[in-house]
Amino acid sequence: MKQLLLFGIIVIFFGCQDKIVEYNYDSDKVFHNDLLHGDLLGRVLQKGSQAMVIVSQLTPIDSIAINPVDGSFAFRDLRAGNYDLTIRTENYRIYERKNVVITGGAVIYLGDIDLSKIPELVSSYYPQDKDEIVYDWRYGRISVSMTFTQPMDRESVEKAFSTSPASEGVFIWGQYSWTPYSTIYLNDAAYGARAEKGATITTYSKVSSFTYLLAKKDCYSDTTYTITLTTDAKDTSGTHLRFPLSFSFRTVQSYTTIYGIQSSPMHGDADVEPLSYSGIRITFPRRMHASSTEAATTVTPNMNKLFLWPEENVLLIYPGGPFMTDTTISVRIAANALDKDGIALGKEYSMWFRTAPFAVSYVSPQNAQLFVNPTQQITITFNSYVKLNSVQSGIQISPSIPGSFSYSNSGSYEYPQIVIFTPSSGMATNTKYTVTVSTNVRDLFDSKLKTPYVFSFVTRP
Repeated sequence: MKQLLLFGIIVIFFGCQDKIVEYNYDSDKVFHNDLLHGDLLGRVLQKGSQAMVIVSQLTPIDSIAINPVDGSFAFRDLRAGNYDLTIRTENYRIYERKNVVITGGAVIYLGDIDLSKIPELVSSYYPQDKDEIVYDWRYGRISVSMTFTQPMDRESVEKAFSTSPASEGVFIWGQYSWTPYSTIYLNDAAYGARAEKGATITTYSKVSSFTYLLAKKDCYSDTTYTITLTTDAKDTSGTHLRFPLSFSFRTVQSYTTIYGIQSSPMHGDADVEPLSYSGIRITFPRRMHASSTEAATTVTPNMNKLFLWPEENVLLIYPGGPFMTDTTISVRIAANALDKDGIALGKEYSMWFRTAPFAVSYVSPQNAQLFVNPTQQITITFNSYVKLNSVQSGIQISPSIPGSFSYSNSGSYEYPQIVIFTPSSGMATNTKYTVTVSTNVRDLFDSKLKTPYVFSFVTRP
């Protein structure tokens, strides 16, 4: 019985040894593995990095340099089992992949491996390399942030940190920002340290992040900044960065333009107040060449328009007074409008909005108001400039009161949208008065009210 069992084991063993499996790879490589061995393949995208690839099981088992032509590597006939893969080279983060399983007779392909340019001590940073951040120089300041995997020696980090263009700034440790700063929120102690240039700050052993705020004088729009952290930076145990960290980002003007060209009123707005002191405001994502942009701009219907530039990327179209009431107004900017660098928009921009009908927006006394002073004036505010001569016959007061209509004024300034009725003598006491603003009242463009506006009030006893 024992002899039969031993014979069966020998047969199985030799049967496994004799079983050969052939694999084709890339049509020009052939690997021959038995069921106890496999192949491990991959490719490093940084083919010129001279990276070394190491496979380990507690200790290194084999290593190979990547192919300088295509970055590929191949370990043949690795015994079946679990392996740790490590890729090392200068100026790149050490790449590690744990528990790569090699099965017998298999070819394991790890795919393309992209080595990181971020040193091991650095966890993340802002802005990201090649980022384009939107920065409004009027309200904020540019910030650069980093987090580390270990508590850092603050003095060495600040010494190793630099910007190009060169800048002065403030390091705020223990904070991390993902956007340009508009306001600094700090406790009193931190604020005092920030205010005293050159002040000594206690080095806390657990601080592993900072935000660097550039001085406003060194913050520019449409500028590329390069940030460098040299190997002088070290953690609190004395471990230095293995290689420098370097990244760049570009600033573009005005955070309001992050979604492209914007307008106020917005495209498709309805019931826009005709009496708009802001006109039509177009905000571009970059600074524009004024004359070419104005020449490329058409406003419909035609109006007496003026072009103003409160900012180099903001065009204000002033219609010469209130907007026409109950009207669809459109703006078109042709694709050939140029920016300050002579680059065309490349795509036509168009928007439209519709203004509200001519209407009464406020009255005083208010409708149904009680205990009104008999000597009080009656004030009617419209949503656009009103023709005073149309008011004389267009407004009726019942019971009738002698008096006169005029525009409201404040010193030397007149408000043509506010009409005041001043009684010649006081109104009767404890009396209901009804005011009717008829459709004969017209605005600056001769538009009439669509429906009469009626309100009533009662004088005091």
